Amino acid sequence: MVRLGEVVAFTNGKARPSPGTGYPTYGANGVIGTAGSFNAEKESTIVGRVGAYCGAVHYARERCWVTDNAIIATAREGVHPRYVYYLLKGLGLNHHRIGSGQPLLTHAILNGLPVREVPRPGQEAVAEILGALDDKIAANDGVAAAADDLVRARYTELAAAAPGSVRLAAIGRPVTENVAAADLRSGEHYIGLEHIAKRHMWLSQWAGASTVLSTKKRFRAGDVLFGKLRPYFHKVGLALVDGVASTDVHVVRPVDARHRGWLLAALSSDEVVAHASALGDGTRMPRVKWPDLARREVPWPGEPRAREFGALVDALALRVEAAAAESAALAALRDALLPDLLTGRIEATT
Repeated sequence: MVRLGEVVAFTNGKARPSPGTGYPTYGANGVIGTAGSFNAEKESTIVGRVGAYCGAVHYARERCWVTDNAIIATAREGVHPRYVYYLLKGLGLNHHRIGSGQPLLTHAILNGLPVREVPRPGQEAVAEILGALDDKIAANDGVAAAADDLVRARYTELAAAAPGSVRLAAIGRPVTENVAAADLRSGEHYIGLEHIAKRHMWLSQWAGASTVLSTKKRFRAGDVLFGKLRPYFHKVGLALVDGVASTDVHVVRPVDARHRGWLLAALSSDEVVAHASALGDGTRMPRVKWPDLARREVPWPGEPRAREFGALVDALALRVEAAAAESAALAALRDALLPDLLTGRIEATT
C-alpha cells in the first residue's frame, strides 16, 4: 500500500474567470459553463472540494477551468491519468469529508488516504476496460446532443417560414394529476429539476421514487416537462418513461400526439423560455404559471409540416431512448467492475 499523495498531485481550483467559450468550466459537481482560459490540462480529474457535492469526481478529457469549489487531481510521473480518475471514484471520497454544515475535503485528507500500489501495466488495463465503457456512454450522449441540435435547427427553419401562429394552449394541455408520496408504486421513476439538464430536451435521467416524501405530479412517456421554478434555467424536456415529477415542473401533454414534436420544440425554444422568465412570479424564486405560458403565441407551420416534424422528433426520441437504456446498462456494469478491478479481486489484463 502507498499513500494517495504519492500517486496523485492535488491543487485547488481558482475563482471563475471572465466569461468565454474556449474551455469548459468545472465546479464541484461537473461542468457549469465555459471560460476563455484554462487552469487544468486535459485528462485531469476534478474533485468536489466543498459543499453538497464535496467528494464528487469528474474526468476532464480536454483542458478546462476548475473553480475554487473543486480540486484538480493530476497523475504524478509514471501514473496513468485515466487510472487516477477511476482510483478516486472508487475511494468514496464523500465519506472522508469533514464538517457538517459545510462539508470540506482537504489536501491533507486526500494525500493521506491509503491505496493499493498498482504497476503501470495494471493501471493501463483498468483504464482501458473501464474507459471503453465510459467512451461508449459518451458516444451515446453525443447521439442525444446531435438529436437536440437537429430538432432545434429544423424548428428554427420551419418557424421562420411559418405562415401563421398558434397559442401553446391549442397544442398542449397541463396535466394536474397529483399523487401523494404514500400512494407511489414500487419502482416508479422520479424526475426533479435536478434531473433535467439545462437546454437539453431528452429526459434520460431520473431517480427512484422510494425517497419521495411529498406530493408529486404524475406524467407519462411522451409528456413535456417544463421547469416552472426559475424558468431562465431552461429546463425543458421530453419524458421517455412514465413516472412522477416535482411540483416545480409543468407537465404538458400534446392535444394531438402528432404535434408532440412541435410542442416540445416550441416549449424548449429560447423565445418561449425568455417569455416564461419575464413572466415569472416572485423575486428570489420566480415561478411561471401555466395560464401565462399557455397564452404565448408560437409559429405554426401548418398541419402537414407539423405532422412531418412530429414524426421526425418521435423517431429521434426512440433512438435517444435506446442510447440512454444502453448507457444505463453500461454504467451499471462499470460500477460493478470498478471496486473489484481496483482491489485486484478481478485481474485487469489487456
